[in-house]
Amino acid sequence: MFSQQLPPPYNRNTSSLERIASRVLGLMVWATLALVGLLFALSLLVWLAFGVIASLVMSVFTGRPATVTLLWRRYREMTRQRWPSRQPAASATPRADTASATGASVPTGVQDVSWREVSENQTAEPPAR
Repeated sequence: MFSQQLPPPYNRNTSSLERIASRVLGLMVWATLALVGLLFALSLLVWLAFGVIASLVMSVFTGRPATVTLLWRRYREMTRQRWPSRQPAASATPRADTASATGASVPTGVQDVSWREVSENQTAEPPAR
């Protein structure tokens, strides 16, 4: 075997009382760690509740909507959005896929982007095509 087994947490010559004491001590350590984690989670919940209440009280005095209200509205707007039910079909070439993903293949309506000098007395007529 390549790996060695760990030695037992107690000596084989120890009494059963010492074995029980070591197991109880180990359980007490794990229980203490679990309690510290639980207290940390509870303290986060208390601070969250304090922040929500402070935001609601401040909104009464300032007249602006509370942060919690704005976050809830934005969440509701996001959940009401209609997502496309299907993706457009992929093209035969990876280059065309990249162009469609970046928007390079979408017509923008811009026809001519060359530089023109505009005089002040020119009328607002659109240029002839």
